[in-house]
Amino acid sequence: MIWRERAGRRRGLSLVEVIVLFVLISAAGLLLVMGIARAREQARLLGCRKNLAQIGVALALYDQFHHQLPGLGPPGAPGGPAAARSPGPLKILLETLELPDLTELHDPASRPQRRPGQVPGEIPVPGFVCGSDPKALAGLFPAPISYRAVTGDNPRGDNGAFAPGRTISLAEVEARDGRSYTAAFSERLVGDNQRGHPAPHNYQVIPPPLPAGGCPESADPSSWRGDAGSSWAWCDYRSTLYNHALRPFGHPSCLAADGRTAYMGAASGHVRGVNLLLLDGSVTLVRPSIDLKIWREYAKVGPPEPEEK
Repeated sequence: MIWRERAGRRRGLSLVEVIVLFVLISAAGLLLVMGIARAREQARLLGCRKNLAQIGVALALYDQFHHQLPGLGPPGAPGGPAAARSPGPLKILLETLELPDLTELHDPASRPQRRPGQVPGEIPVPGFVCGSDPKALAGLFPAPISYRAVTGDNPRGDNGAFAPGRTISLAEVEARDGRSYTAAFSERLVGDNQRGHPAPHNYQVIPPPLPAGGCPESADPSSWRGDAGSSWAWCDYRSTLYNHALRPFGHPSCLAADGRTAYMGAASGHVRGVNLLLLDGSVTLVRPSIDLKIWREYAKVGPPEPEEK
């Protein structure tokens, strides 16, 4: 009888207990979701690093074939005629190696079997797009590209490994700066294909000369272009070239109307920074807080060592 009376006096959870239980379950669910998101981003980060590493192998193979890195012609103007365009560095690599993509390249000591006639046209290419670059995956452009070659540390782009009009070999880079201190490629976000939209992944087109202190904050929406990274095929600051005149994630980026000079910085969809391919084939993650002087040093190929007398 006593047991029945005690059992009858039992009650359910109080409102406070329900709230506490709800908070605990929600927190556990949030931690699970965050863990899954972190794991997915880590996988994307590693995939993007692998893409850059394969570009590094292609550069080493190109240097073996020609005893120099790909030489680039003058960068094209945005919206200029196709006939006036020079091929971009990735197009040169594919055509020289005669490969449809670079995804099978892992070791510069093992030359791939060439496949004549397999070099793609201006279409999406596996390994040229980073999984953390949402606009590159959105199908906005026929041949998107998330990776760019460095031209130098200034808007003129005249002192980097891929400065237009310059040819240099890996041996010369090693003698001047060391391959492990010299940048080759980095990431940059693809644009949103909208004109007049001043977004971090877009850029301005302004009359030359570009100001010394960086891009102006233009009030004219018509100066903004959204076709950044729209094609891996051509040599231009619109898609395949960048420089270290801006710190990573520096904003805004801008391009002179003649296409010759730019403040075109590196950027990515990674939370922790941008991947940077060095000419020794290694890939390092650079944080946005990097000292601008150090960032610019990565982009320059130093002067030749003085000859011994």
